Amino acid sequence: MIQSFYTGNAGLGANREWLSVISDNIANVNTIGFKAERANFEDLISKSMTTFANGAPKNYEIGGGSFVGSTTKDFSQGSLMNTNTPTDLALDGEGFFMVQDSQGLTYYTRAGQFRTNAEGDLINLNGQKLLGWTLDKNGNISGAIKAINVPNSMDPSQTTKIAFKEPTNLDSRVKVISAAFTPGDSTTFNYVNSFTTYDSLGNPHITSYYFQRTGTNTWNVYKLIDGTIAPVEVDGNLYKSVRLTFNSDGTLDVNNIYADTQISMSSDEPASDTAGTGNDGYFELSYVATKGSIHIKSYTTGGNTYIVNWHDDGAGKILDENGNVVGTVEYEYGSPPQTRIRIPILENGSGGDEIKVDYLHSEAAGSVAVDPTQVKFAGYDPNNGATNPLQTTENFKEIRQVASDFIFYAQQDGYAKGDLLSVAVSEDGIVKGVYSNGQVKDIARIAIATFKDKEILVRKGNNLYLPNSQTYTPIIVPGGVISKVRSGFLELSNVDISREFINLITAQRAYQANARTITTSDQVLQETMNIKR
Repeated sequence: MIQSFYTGNAGLGANREWLSVISDNIANVNTIGFKAERANFEDLISKSMTTFANGAPKNYEIGGGSFVGSTTKDFSQGSLMNTNTPTDLALDGEGFFMVQDSQGLTYYTRAGQFRTNAEGDLINLNGQKLLGWTLDKNGNISGAIKAINVPNSMDPSQTTKIAFKEPTNLDSRVKVISAAFTPGDSTTFNYVNSFTTYDSLGNPHITSYYFQRTGTNTWNVYKLIDGTIAPVEVDGNLYKSVRLTFNSDGTLDVNNIYADTQISMSSDEPASDTAGTGNDGYFELSYVATKGSIHIKSYTTGGNTYIVNWHDDGAGKILDENGNVVGTVEYEYGSPPQTRIRIPILENGSGGDEIKVDYLHSEAAGSVAVDPTQVKFAGYDPNNGATNPLQTTENFKEIRQVASDFIFYAQQDGYAKGDLLSVAVSEDGIVKGVYSNGQVKDIARIAIATFKDKEILVRKGNNLYLPNSQTYTPIIVPGGVISKVRSGFLELSNVDISREFINLITAQRAYQANARTITTSDQVLQETMNIKR
């Protein structure tokens, strides 16, 4: 009789534990990434005996109630909630985010409430850092798994490659020009287009291309940087332009591309003036300079040297960095002819001032075949402490020439310094930094861990799990392999509130029924005691 009390009490205890599991599920219905738990009941045995009658077994078994032997986690997918915060992440599929605390301990979680801290680390609400792989400049995984850090700034990158891309087109219907190219004379070229390139310090430079149709299916291309001609370099020799030849279908004849018109260059040539009318403020160069190639880099007066970047416009004017006229130039002066430059601010009556000049000169017939995908331009000194000279390798292969309007489209690989504006994450877990210089850089790829037996992960609070000592090493893969990473979303708790209410009612009834067995046993015991009376 007494055993029935203990049996009923065991049932009370088991259902009380179940109520605790249900309460925990309901309490976490709004917890991001929470996974519901299910109580697993097991029976207790009070007595068990087997006898045999005529060889047949006869079992005598009395149960001792039940207990909650374990709980099972429900790792099914939770619904996704849109937050419009790009660093809020949700896993759509299998796996866990990996986060690491300050002690180096790695936890696993489905809660993707991340943000960037002041150092650029992606951290969760507990300050633990999100783990992944760093990506190299080509977007490939590099090195071991570590905390993901998004740099708050991006170093400048010098322009080293320029490629003309489809739909760049030179109109085959425009007139042929026979006059020598002069950048200051619009009648000597058909088209000009400019865009910004960058030196190693991130300084911008206006790079311009002048296109001159010289015959049927034949064009010359001239490149200017900050208004100064940048020559083509082949095997140490300099050439003024690139000569393009096109096939009858408008495609580039890749076997008929030349660096054209050999030319020489003088660098940092000093020129001084003398006192007296017609000499003070006038500076003569050693050669006749090619129009559009003069680059005045400094002037010295009164013992002081001033760094400048002045150039001639090809039409007789010397312009400063802002396009203001600061002097004039006579390209052919005297006999034998030389180039003479006049700088009015240096007409101070004393003479003895000096300028230093880069310029091209001594043009001569001569050309050499070049690979249209590897045309090297060199020779321009940015004169600002950056890498000197500016050199680029350029690809002309995709330029076409058909009877259609002129279209210019080129890509280059340089950029200025940039400051971080925002962070974005793609579905395959690639963390991207968006910078003020217009660049979007692939920084890292999020690591996703999964386990062969997820049921023995141990809850550690704060939406975190740790594998116990018997759990196999996790399988770690990049984002997008076993699950998609949804940026701007959070995974909600997968608790089904209606099911939990049903379980709550069931647990309550079961508890009441077990309590009833105890009161009934008590009544039976009381009746037994009354027999004595």
